[in-house]
Amino acid sequence: MGITGLLPRLKSIMIPIHIKDLRGCSVAVDTYSWLHKGALSCSKELCKSEPTSRHIAYCMHRVNLLRHYGVKPILVFDGGNLPMKGEEEAKRARSRKENLERAMEHESMGNSTAAYECYQKAVDISPSIANELIQVLKQENVDFVVAPYEADAQMAFLALSKQVDAVITEDSDLIPFGCPRIIFKMDKFGQGVQFQSSLLQKSKELNLSGFTQQMVLEMCILSGCDYLPSLPGMGLMKAHALICKFKSYEKVIKHLKYSTVAVPPLYEESFKKALWTFQHQRVYDPRVEDIVHLSEICQDLGEDLEFLGPYP
Repeated sequence: MGITGLLPRLKSIMIPIHIKDLRGCSVAVDTYSWLHKGALSCSKELCKSEPTSRHIAYCMHRVNLLRHYGVKPILVFDGGNLPMKGEEEAKRARSRKENLERAMEHESMGNSTAAYECYQKAVDISPSIANELIQVLKQENVDFVVAPYEADAQMAFLALSKQVDAVITEDSDLIPFGCPRIIFKMDKFGQGVQFQSSLLQKSKELNLSGFTQQMVLEMCILSGCDYLPSLPGMGLMKAHALICKFKSYEKVIKHLKYSTVAVPPLYEESFKKALWTFQHQRVYDPRVEDIVHLSEICQDLGEDLEFLGPYP
């Protein structure tokens, strides 16, 4: 899902880039976003478990494009289900199921255009599809990492620990994760736009002057994210105004409780868990070949850390 409305509000600091500008660099790739895009051309076949390799060819074209320009790709795959994202995943699964039913209904009535659109919304990138691509990557000697849980956290970790120079994705969640350099909207020719966290305070559309990375993260969670739905009537701009005024989510929530906004009893506790999931989710560190936290846990989060991803 990402953070609704965030990327358009950062348009002024998005710089056009071609991947040739990344020659000599290593990049982490949000592989599922490529697989989803590749699957659009063969969604009917994938939904019906019919043979097709167009989605794999789509990904490998981009892999080879990066390598052609001297860029080292490290493809990152999602791993196990993260407890904090259970509600969002269930919602997406229901949507896929409903769209598959509609697609088959349209097809039976001979409406191929409507069926095609529904198949695209119904397609699911299953572990077997991911494994299919992994086998090709092994044959082609392309590096890859399967995250313990979310690819977003894994890519952010690789970038923050300087194991890669940039991340290629379509997901705005990498911004609240604190990723320093992100390439969005990379097309089949290698053109895209570059985001750098160091330029955040120069955004013309969203005044982030004086905002710390922590404030950006809290604003994004408040506006609604995969780990926590927003409160009624709360969008990005309202969240921005509140964080701008009160500086921290604790003070924002305290203010909201005394205003006309209905704040559920467990909202503050859920907010903390969403915050910690962005900060401390479990990821894989290739250097030590072990599972670690995205960032070191300094505060006392209690004994139950299963929401950060149970140890696999």
